[in-house]
Amino acid sequence: MALFKADTLKKVNSTKEKLNTKKAELQEKRIKIVQERDMLRSALENDLQRQIMEGTSPDRKLQSGFDKVNADLERINHQLASIDGILSKELQKHKDDIKKESDKVVSTYREQESKIDEDLKQIKLQYFEKLAEYHEVYLTASRKYSEFGNIMETLEIPKRPVDKHISFNMEQKWNNDYQAMFSTTELRQAYDGKVPYSAKHYKNGK
Repeated sequence: MALFKADTLKKVNSTKEKLNTKKAELQEKRIKIVQERDMLRSALENDLQRQIMEGTSPDRKLQSGFDKVNADLERINHQLASIDGILSKELQKHKDDIKKESDKVVSTYREQESKIDEDLKQIKLQYFEKLAEYHEVYLTASRKYSEFGNIMETLEIPKRPVDKHISFNMEQKWNNDYQAMFSTTELRQAYDGKVPYSAKHYKNGK
């Protein structure tokens, strides 16, 4: 699901792009105007020096150009200072739509989260039930195997241990193979969005 309606997102991005483009354009113009102003200022200083040393008349064209550049610079500085305010006003026009659509993202997420939470609880329940079933299978096998005890001793048949080989260990640091029991590391990896390597390897190898 998109964060905003397609048209709202398009309008917001278009507005930001236009204003950022205009801002970059004004900043580039400002750099050129400042350079031009500095050149004219230097030329005016040279002209003043000629007036003093040579008794010449002021170059009114230079002064007119300098005044025009200063006016242009003041106008551009004002426009640059207004850009952020214009952007804020334009974005305010979409405030209600943005709030509504962003709220929808959260409400949709909460619904999905609730569904996943219920799914995980069901999976957890099934897991516990399967572990309990495993224990019953173990008890049944132990009981049945013990019935052969006396006759096996008479026939000198070596006994085999009936143990639980699915280990109850939440760390499992001794083995990188995929185990039936969860480890805290695996749970943390999955919770953080990464399926453990051993699980992916197990899936691909089936």
